[in-house]
Amino acid sequence: MQFNSQCIACLIKRQMAQIAEFDDEQKKLDYMKDVCRIIAESPEGVAAPYLVSRFGRAFDKYFHIKDVYAEIKKESNDFVLERLDRVQQVIDSSDDPLLCALKYARLGNYIDFGALHGGVDMSELDKKLDSAKDEAVDPVEYENLKADLAKAKKVLYITDNAGEIVLDKIFLQKLKEYYPNAEFVAATRGAPVINDATREDAYYIGLDKIVKVIDNGTDISGTQISEVGEEMKKALDDADVIIAKGQGNFETMLGCGLNVYYVYLCKCDLFVKSFGVPRLTGVLFNEKRVSVKWNGLK
Repeated sequence: MQFNSQCIACLIKRQMAQIAEFDDEQKKLDYMKDVCRIIAESPEGVAAPYLVSRFGRAFDKYFHIKDVYAEIKKESNDFVLERLDRVQQVIDSSDDPLLCALKYARLGNYIDFGALHGGVDMSELDKKLDSAKDEAVDPVEYENLKADLAKAKKVLYITDNAGEIVLDKIFLQKLKEYYPNAEFVAATRGAPVINDATREDAYYIGLDKIVKVIDNGTDISGTQISEVGEEMKKALDDADVIIAKGQGNFETMLGCGLNVYYVYLCKCDLFVKSFGVPRLTGVLFNEKRVSVKWNGLK
């Protein structure tokens, strides 16, 4: 899908906030000029996450920081890991452990330092971990997902943020338990971008001990199919079912025609308005059954 004017306003605001702490006004001016140039010269058909990757490269050029969120990602992973036993107990004692694990994986999408401009409130996350089991999931789409998984030989699970990936690990454990005949592969980003999970995050939280881990071969905070590496392209082509976490994957994959189940929280104004739901509402839906209009796509 193509980014729109509202995306541009949001992206510029985010870049301004990121450079606020620096004193060198000339560097800040040059950086923002580059941001505007990147937006103006972007190709047709790319989503906002494509632009974010280019901003990151420009940011490193001017401020010499490749991974702005390195410490935040570690803190996020540690925060959720420390609560893992508590979450696992709730899931295992629920009436439907698979559904409960899905709810927690979706709730983890709250840990998004890119979309939540006010920042991620970890005390609020703690509260959300207590209430995740009570959140609603579309029952029809959940049954569709299970039916597709029951037939699937290969499943690709595309992760989103650090911290969130810990809850993805629990969900993947349950998926493997319920669907032992399917081969599961998890994909991360190929390089640091915002607080998105990379291979290093996956290894740190032990995801590689559960499933094979690959990366998308890019620094794009989504799955821009025209840009991903060969290993990721093959995984996309081979998958009977794709579970894609986060808004960035939705933005970059919508319209791809693959059997994708999108799982995330609606965080930014554009998502809230398009879906007609309160902020931080969780969604589960399939690429082929998206009923909302989004930049002209359905």
